[in-house]
Amino acid sequence: MDSSEDLITIAIEKNKKINEETIKKFLKPMTVICWILSAGICHPDCSRVATIIIRVINLAICTTIVVYGAIDFFFFEGVFKSDTFKIMYYTNKVSCYISSYWCVIQGLVQHKNWPILIKMIIKVDKKITRQGNVEDISYNCLINKFQIFAVIITVLLGPFSLICHAVYYYNIRPEDLFTSDLLLYHTIAQSLAMNFFFDIIVLLIYSRLRELNNGINKIEDLGSGNVVLEIRRIREIYNGICNLVRYVNNIYGIHLLLSTLNAFTMVVATLFRIYMGVVEGKNMFILINNIIWITYTVQVTLNCVICTFVRGESKKTAIIIHKIILTRISKCLRSCELYSVDITKPCDPETNLQREINNFSSQLHHSTMNFNACGFFIIDNKLLRSFIGVITTYLIIVVQFYVPE
Repeated sequence: MDSSEDLITIAIEKNKKINEETIKKFLKPMTVICWILSAGICHPDCSRVATIIIRVINLAICTTIVVYGAIDFFFFEGVFKSDTFKIMYYTNKVSCYISSYWCVIQGLVQHKNWPILIKMIIKVDKKITRQGNVEDISYNCLINKFQIFAVIITVLLGPFSLICHAVYYYNIRPEDLFTSDLLLYHTIAQSLAMNFFFDIIVLLIYSRLRELNNGINKIEDLGSGNVVLEIRRIREIYNGICNLVRYVNNIYGIHLLLSTLNAFTMVVATLFRIYMGVVEGKNMFILINNIIWITYTVQVTLNCVICTFVRGESKKTAIIIHKIILTRISKCLRSCELYSVDITKPCDPETNLQREINNFSSQLHHSTMNFNACGFFIIDNKLLRSFIGVITTYLIIVVQFYVPE
């Protein structure tokens, strides 16, 4: 008969194979879309030559967008009567170009980071599975539905909208059909794909934190010796999740900074353009402009809300751990032993438990689990509130300087 250690080893090896196949299959829809649009580091199992060819094609598209932007600057400058709008418009263009180029270049510079990220997720999965928390470890219905939503929205606002725009203006108003407008849909789809994929990765981390917290709740009624062993394993899992968060920050930090800046300038410039159109009675592109500012606002909102989920779940870990302390106070000889342990004296299992919990509390205190844009700001609901407030302030300012024709 096999020993328990042999059985555990066999189970882990089987689980490794299942995880590698399952997670790649699970992420495949958005991975393929991001790969085609050259949005970030993710790529399917293919040769690097194919990835480089795709990146070169998208670099050519980005360069074409920049060229047509320069043409618009020289040949359509007279169309923009407002100097305020010119400043907003070209600031938005520059931030948009930089963000698009980074999406493509990142996949070339950080190509090897993608398999490392997958391995780190699988490593955490194996630890959680060995811990015994196998209930819907990551591929739950919520993430699956979100990925379907992401695929539909990216295709709908990307190639589908491009085709509709081209067909409509070609048949109805061919004089208003500009190549630069059509290329904008590629930029929108690329931005959406990369941000949606980041959201999916964050949701995967959130699901693991949730499973970890569920596991902590289950150890409350175990004996002190078993609880000590379980908490040590939980600390190892939590440290693995923290390392995963730090690695995701290293990958997406620059993108989050550029994407947030691009979204801010895009929303302000588009809303100001809508205001100008209403005041001057030029409403030809008002529907498209409304779709654009709503798209980028929703993009930032999803980033902030989903990252806040992870931060909230990590705080819940500390709450659950201290709840265990409170429920086991009666098992201590004196309540003061709960937070003051003399390590020089022989310790019973309950005292060992208090020491382990205190060590875990110290680990939680020094482990910050949040997502940030290269350290400039944290992606959470506070950023969303500031985002809305700053946009409102800037719109009020630019409207004051605007003089209608």
